[in-house]
Amino acid sequence: MSGPIYNAVRRSQGSQASTAVGSQPSPTASTFSDPKAANYLTKADLRAGTKHRKRFAIVTSVFFFIAVVMLILVQIGNLSNNHVLGDLYFFKIDTTNIILADPGTNSKLQQSIAESSGLHDFYQVGMWNFCEGYNDVGITACSRPALMYWFNPVQIILDELLNGRQVTLPADVSSYLTVIRAASHVMFVMFFASTFTSFLLIFLCPLAVYSRLVSIPIALFALISGLMTFIAAAISTGMWLVLKKDIIANAADINIVPSIGAKLFVLMWIAAGCSLFAALGQVGMMCCGTSRRDIKTGRRPVGRKARNEGGVPVEENPALRRRWWGSVSQ
Repeated sequence: MSGPIYNAVRRSQGSQASTAVGSQPSPTASTFSDPKAANYLTKADLRAGTKHRKRFAIVTSVFFFIAVVMLILVQIGNLSNNHVLGDLYFFKIDTTNIILADPGTNSKLQQSIAESSGLHDFYQVGMWNFCEGYNDVGITACSRPALMYWFNPVQIILDELLNGRQVTLPADVSSYLTVIRAASHVMFVMFFASTFTSFLLIFLCPLAVYSRLVSIPIALFALISGLMTFIAAAISTGMWLVLKKDIIANAADINIVPSIGAKLFVLMWIAAGCSLFAALGQVGMMCCGTSRRDIKTGRRPVGRKARNEGGVPVEENPALRRRWWGSVSQ
């Protein structure tokens, strides 16, 4: 009977060994849901620890999205004679009430204006072209959109008001046109570049949830984009305000009335404000807010890690994987 008893004992030991091996916990989601599994991160831990940083990253993306929409409206303004785009312009010259205010002042120029033909009631400027029209019918024609377009009011006067005739202009007027051309080119480049960078940042900002190191290049990129939008808006505002003041000072005798496109300026500064706010938010995320890397390296305790007095670095549940917007999935 020793043989059978020996075999029975062997089978019992093997059964116990297999039971012991089989009883070891496997790295599944159910194991990590056990509160006693102190050295593992769960989906809830990561969500709870990074929720504020994640929300702020999404807010910055939303602000960049708003900036992109506003910048697109700024760039497509005045491209068409429809009611919406036709009301979006930088600058407008109203020649409806043009008169010979004083026959004794600048008589040659006034005589040329009086004899001219093809005069429209207004001329308005966008980023790509200018349009002309009459007050009773609206915009009648627009120039062809041109890359790096700049508004030359003197040339329009020569072509439209004076019917192509030549007029000798003062030296200060010619020098100011050079300033307008240079400022318009800088404004054009910055508006176009800021639109492109703001669009990219809509998708880059959420990546700041993962690490502060990732936040550094994103924050610098966002700051450059925000500054470009602000500088473009500032150049545009200053240029058109100075031009308005100059026309009022020098064209009062022929009764040309300049005005600023308030609607487009509002859109432009909304874009600048949203870009700067989002950029400053990303700069703040370089030092503030708990990232995923902070939790996994133990620099910011969260969940079970916060309950560990031994300070052992936690491990991420291998059943969890990263997903877009900083969340995880099983």
